[in-house]
Amino acid sequence: MSRHAERYPTKNAGARHLSLLNRIRDANVVLNGSLSFLNNWTYFTDEPWKDFDQLTRTGPYAGTLQAFMTGVRFLTRYEHLLQPGRRTRIWASDSQRVIDTAAYFASGFFGLDWEKTDKAVLEVIPETFDRHADTLTPGDTCLRYIEDADNGHDNGYTMLARFQNKYIPDIAARLTLKEQNEEIGPLTNLEVWSMQEMCGFETLVRGSSPWCSVFTQKEWESFAYARDVIHYYRAGPGNPYAGAMGWLWLNATTALLHAGPEAGTTFFSLSVTLTVMQLPVIPWTPKSTI
Repeated sequence: MSRHAERYPTKNAGARHLSLLNRIRDANVVLNGSLSFLNNWTYFTDEPWKDFDQLTRTGPYAGTLQAFMTGVRFLTRYEHLLQPGRRTRIWASDSQRVIDTAAYFASGFFGLDWEKTDKAVLEVIPETFDRHADTLTPGDTCLRYIEDADNGHDNGYTMLARFQNKYIPDIAARLTLKEQNEEIGPLTNLEVWSMQEMCGFETLVRGSSPWCSVFTQKEWESFAYARDVIHYYRAGPGNPYAGAMGWLWLNATTALLHAGPEAGTTFFSLSVTLTVMQLPVIPWTPKSTI
């Protein structure tokens, strides 16, 4: 069971990035201090709306390369599990970056000719409500999880915003007031959050990013914890629906184990949701006040 490989920002996150960068550009001022690199910096894709949501294709951390190399590593470890003459099914949710991840993985594991030689077949599972309780994307088909504003999917964003408000205002003040960048105007929590996001996304594409040097170690620790918060309350132990959705995967795995070797020796499932995949979890609470 795996998510997709490394990707560009989603359209929602990318839109935030571009909006921030356009606002700073429109201010038409020379930036100082930590943000001075923006005077000569360009976004990490020339075709953002084409690349958003898709696998990264360049740099040492390219998603296409990562998926292929994962297939190669699996082959070196688990080739003995392959059954000669038996076609392996690879399940992928209906998202292009997931489908591409599965295809690159298959090329690394089964060889570049995996489709022509019928060594494996890629089965794409739609992310639609008529699929009901499938094991790949239950978060997209559980209505109560989607519609429950207090305890469902959106609770992760609520708790994230609460924690962002504890650590981001000080960063915004440092970048504007202390570093003499007042002319760009106040930075919102989401704008600073977008800056922190761009460190990782640019690193995936270019191998490094000047955004990473903008923030202190403590500020990065807060960002990492904030990422834990959103997943904890959106799809982890802090969400009352997580166990039910994770049970689908657990039940399917249990059924395969009971069936024994006759059911097959290799099973590959790749998924995409806006969260981490819902798996059975042990209760745990982030050690901080939100």
